[in-house]
Amino acid sequence: MFSRIRKRLIGLGRDRKGAVAVEFALVVLPFFIMLTAMVEISYVSFKAAVMEGAAREAARQVRTGVVQNAADAATRFESEFCPNLLGLFACADFYYDVRNFADFSAIVLPDPVYGADGVPQGLQFSPGASNAIVTVRVIHVHSFLTPLVGSLMGGASSSLPLIATVVFRTEPYE
Repeated sequence: MFSRIRKRLIGLGRDRKGAVAVEFALVVLPFFIMLTAMVEISYVSFKAAVMEGAAREAARQVRTGVVQNAADAATRFESEFCPNLLGLFACADFYYDVRNFADFSAIVLPDPVYGADGVPQGLQFSPGASNAIVTVRVIHVHSFLTPLVGSLMGGASSSLPLIATVVFRTEPYE
């Protein structure tokens, strides 16, 4: 009886019919995790690049005084920023912090503080006048689609703040 069982076990050890399925089962989960992570990180990089470009274009309007001369400067800034998102992202998910300073050495930007809802707190919109030193920060909190990538990059919150900053002196537009 034991010799028959032993022969069967040896026969199963030599059988390779299910080896590919077992190997695939071992490799498929890490493969899809890596593939998903690559797609997610690429999406975050793309979003950051689009946000940087939109921030630069809107900051150019602050630099030339177009925003300051508008009836509602904050609304004008948003109307310059949002079309540069190319319709790919919701404009309401971006927050603006525009501050002016007397000199480049006086620039001190506080770290953004986020409320319980994930919205940045204590933001200002003060674009200054002509020949002012201005900082434009655009903040977006990216929520990860994949929990594993989010926990690796964003910590416990599974979100990552993306911040685009532009610093310049406004032109003598008056």
